[in-house]
Amino acid sequence: MPMLHRVLHFLREAGLGPIEYVLIAAILTVATTVAVSAAGYSLADIVG
Repeated sequence: MPMLHRVLHFLREAGLGPIEYVLIAAILTVATTVAVSAAGYSLADIVG
């Protein structure tokens, strides 16, 4: 959790608006999806 706290603190200090938060969330979602698919997992493996 300390790493997440540091990231959130940095984002608050940077003065980002709501659009930037959405863009960051979208980039993280795409990066996570690519990493999981590159590792050979499917959604069925993770969820079911």
